[in-house]
Amino acid sequence: MIDNKQKRTALVTGADGFIGSHLVEYLVAKGFKVRALVQYNSFNSWGWLDGHELGQNVEIISGDIRDSNFCNQITQDIDIVFHLAALIAIPYSYLAPESYIDTNVKGTLNI
Repeated sequence: MIDNKQKRTALVTGADGFIGSHLVEYLVAKGFKVRALVQYNSFNSWGWLDGHELGQNVEIISGDIRDSNFCNQITQDIDIVFHLAALIAIPYSYLAPESYIDTNVKGTLNI
């Protein structure tokens, strides 16, 4: 139950993905303030959030969950975390396992 006097703030990692972007929309519709983390890229793309009118209750932040200091900063003043950020291409994980460990294991630890 959301107290209308004080909006709860949610962090959604992986907000640029299909599921994460829909979760952001759902949380906003339910009255949450949302801090949406998208993976930084040189195109300044927000992935599935590109083109969405999410309003003033969404703060989109580009960054990387592999950076523990960054994760400490973005989790400040957060009531609940939905951690969806991960590398998912299984065949490539056999070729570059360290990148998957860094993101999926260490990144989860950082969050």
